Parts: sequence; C-alpha cells; structure tokens
Amino acid sequence: MKNLGRWLFAGALVAAALPVATQPARAGVDVAFGASTPIGDDGRLFVSISSHYFNRDVRVVNDWGRRFSDPDDLAVFLHICSHTRTSPEMVFSYRRQGMAWFDIGLRVGVPIDTWFVPVNYDPGPPYGKAYGYWRKHQHNPSYRMRISDRQARDLIAVRMAHDYYRVPPRVAMDWRRDGRDVSYMMNREYRHRHGHKGRGGHDRDRYDHDDDHGRGHGSKGHDKH
Repeated sequence: MKNLGRWLFAGALVAAALPVATQPARAGVDVAFGASTPIGDDGRLFVSISSHYFNRDVRVVNDWGRRFSDPDDLAVFLHICSHTRTSPEMVFSYRRQGMAWFDIGLRVGVPIDTWFVPVNYDPGPPYGKAYGYWRKHQHNPSYRMRISDRQARDLIAVRMAHDYYRVPPRVAMDWRRDGRDVSYMMNREYRHRHGHKGRGGHDRDRYDHDDDHGRGHGSKGHDKH
C-alpha cells in the first residue's frame, strides 16, 4: 500500500506539471519583438503577434499560416484551437469539409461567449446582427445562433485587437471598418507603437476619448466585403 501511495502521489505531481489542453488564449499584452522580427516583414510580424496572443509556438503558427490564404481565417482557426480539446488537425479537417467557422466552434465545444467582446451599446454594422444573436442566446440559451464566416472573422479580429492592445472595443471595431484584414490591423498598430517614429507602448491616451458606453468615433468607414 505504501508503494501504491507513492505512485499515486508521483502521478499527481506529473499531472499538475502538464499544461492544460483547454487553456484559453491569454489576453496578450503588447510587447516589442526586437530584431528577431523585422518590423517591415508583414508576414513574420503577424505570426509573432499571433504566437504571443494565442500562446502558441511561432513555428506552429507559421506552419498553420501556410494553409490559410486569408490571415482572418488563421486567426479564427487559432481562436477555436485555443478553446477546445479537439486537435488542430481535426479542426482543420472540419474546415476542409466545408463547415462554417462558427459551426466548427459549436462542434468542438468552443463557448459562444468567447467570440464576443462585451459592449453596452449597439455596435452597428457589420457587428450588429451577430451581437443581436448573442443577446438572444444570453436571454434564451436554447436559441440556436447562426453566424456567417464573415461575421466570425470580424468578431475575432475585434477580439484580438481589443485584448492584445487594450484598446476600447469601439476603437477595435473602427479599425476593422476600413476594410483591412486582421494582419494589417495588428501590424499597423504595432508599427505605430514600436516603430522608430512611434511613442513606445504609451499610446493608451490616444483612445481615452472613446469608452465602452458608445461615446467617441461613431460608425465610420466601410465593411470589409
């Protein structure tokens, strides 16, 4: 029995040391990558940002990035993988079968709330419909939501920019409204903060006029598609 107790204790220690497969993407804190990531290399810069935000090895993100022609799809894929025990290969397989991103998320158990940044106002197009579906789901969990791939891409681009750069949701949404993909959004802000003419990481005051209650920019720009 003593030997059995020692084995059980040792097994518990090993289990505690292993990473949890379902650990969600951490809310990334903006960092400067230095000379290892040339600021002018769009692809490498976005891979580095995604690696830091989704807590994945750079080589893993780069490898998966080669399989997606659209960086928006890569971001959605990494989001799903960060909130499920299902393997990335299986998630990718579902996508190749023609499943919508949101439906894949439902299939592999991604919590619906992880797609959204909470706001206290109507975000307007192109986000309003998805947020309307979400509110219906919150009031009635049995309500069956349907979110298009375009909506899924928009939501994760906003989620990523908001979490990583700590900007208000409305600011992240306005960045998206100019029709640019998530790679352009994330890289542009990185260069502003860390480029030679940037102001370092102290740019929060640029957004102080805009808060979560709907004051500030308004709904300018145009949709991506």
